[in-house]
Amino acid sequence: MVADLKNTVRCHGCLHYFVTYDRHRPFGCARFGFKTKSLPAQVVVESTGMQCAYREDRPSAKAGCNAENQRKF
Repeated sequence: MVADLKNTVRCHGCLHYFVTYDRHRPFGCARFGFKTKSLPAQVVVESTGMQCAYREDRPSAKAGCNAENQRKF
């Protein structure tokens, strides 16, 4: 059971994960094209029995920061 928790796919940090303004379906997956009340990865596991295969890491926000773009104090 502990090994299953380490191998589960998390939606947070995924390129396709988004938050909606719908109170009844606050989470969504752009790749699969649905909104849901629970995390989309949980819905994918419940419906297919497999982990989400489309998870892609979101690009880091700090990757494009240069020293000249930083605020000077």
